[in-house]
Amino acid sequence: MGELQVRRVFVSFTKQHGMKPVVLKELVFLRTKGFSNVEISAQIGVSRNTVSSYLEKLRQMQDDDLAELMELIALMQRRQKEMLER
Repeated sequence: MGELQVRRVFVSFTKQHGMKPVVLKELVFLRTKGFSNVEISAQIGVSRNTVSSYLEKLRQMQDDDLAELMELIALMQRRQKEMLER
């Protein structure tokens, strides 16, 4: 899957679940690094309620949807890292 296609699928997927792509991508990245809700809120400039709401939406997703979402985020992060290393 090309970079543009990955981004389109990710944006469509997040909007379908009522989330903003940029916020979700950063939230997942920071959460996997062990940041608390308060720290995530401060880092990305959204309220703690927004962080909690997004995490709850992730918890309520079907396993297949959540797996697809995490795969898309991981793919985008890998590609971003590769670009930075060039």
